[in-house]
Amino acid sequence: MSMIQKLTSMLGFTSAVQPTRALFLMIAVLLTGACMRNDAAIPKEGDVVTWMQNSALIIRAELGQRREHIPRKIDDLIYEPEYEMFIGQFPIAYVPERFPKFTEAERVAFEAEYAKKLHGVKDMHDIEFSLMLNGAKEKATDQVGTRSELDDINQVKVQIKGADPNYTTKGRREYFIKSKNGRYDKKLSEAYGIDCYTLNGDSFGRFLCYGESSNKAVSGVFFARHADGGVAGEFWEPIYGGIHVEWHTHIQNLKHWREIDAAIWRLLETWNISPLVSPNQQ
Repeated sequence: MSMIQKLTSMLGFTSAVQPTRALFLMIAVLLTGACMRNDAAIPKEGDVVTWMQNSALIIRAELGQRREHIPRKIDDLIYEPEYEMFIGQFPIAYVPERFPKFTEAERVAFEAEYAKKLHGVKDMHDIEFSLMLNGAKEKATDQVGTRSELDDINQVKVQIKGADPNYTTKGRREYFIKSKNGRYDKKLSEAYGIDCYTLNGDSFGRFLCYGESSNKAVSGVFFARHADGGVAGEFWEPIYGGIHVEWHTHIQNLKHWREIDAAIWRLLETWNISPLVSPNQQ
C-alpha cells in the first residue's frame, strides 16, 4: 500500500477518491492543523496553566519538568505538544502552589471560553503527570508501548480520564469476586496489605488486588499486575463529575501503593479550582 493510500485510509477517504485529489485533501488537512498550531504555544516549565477535565475538575497548576518527545511514525498527524496536558514530573512528596478557586461566575465564563478553543486532537488528550519514588530524578519522556512502559523503575505515570459516575471500583470488585475468576492469594495479600487474587489458569503470574483508598470519598483501588512486570492502579469514582484515574509503575513499587494513592488525591485536591467540588469530598 502506498503512503498516499495509507494516509487517505487513516483520514477516512474511500478508494473512490482519485490519488491526485486525495493528495490535495491530505495536504489541506495537514496545513489546517499547522495553522491551528500557530495559535498555541508549547507549554514550558514554570508556566501556569488552566486545563479542564469537566465542570467539577478544572486544574490550575504551575508546570513542572517537561518530558522529552520520543518520535513515532505518525507524528506528523497526531503529535501536537501545544495541546498536551502534561502537568509535569514531580517527587512523590511534591507540594504545589494552591490557587484560589473560581467563583461560579468565573467558572461559567471560563468554560464558555474554553469551549471555543476545543480542537480535535487537543480534546483527545488526558490530563497527565508523573511521580518519582525513592528520590529518583530520571528524565520523563512521552514514550508509549506496553501499558506499563516507564522511563525509570521508580516512576509512576498517572492519567486522569472521565468516567460514568455510576461505575465504581467497588462495583468492579464485587463483580470480579462473584465471577470466581480468581483465587484468593493469602501470601500476596499479606505482603501488600490488600486483597489479592491470582487469575485462574493464567501462566504469566498476573493477579488482581483491591485496597482501601486514603480518600474516604473513594470506594477503593483496583490493581492489576501485567505479564511484563508492571502494575497498574485504577479508580472509577463518582467524585469530580465522574473520574477514572489510572497509574502505572513497576511491580516493586506496589509496596508504596498507599503513598502513591495519597499523593494523587492530595495533588488533585490542590490543583482543582472548580467551585463545584466540596472540600469535604477529600
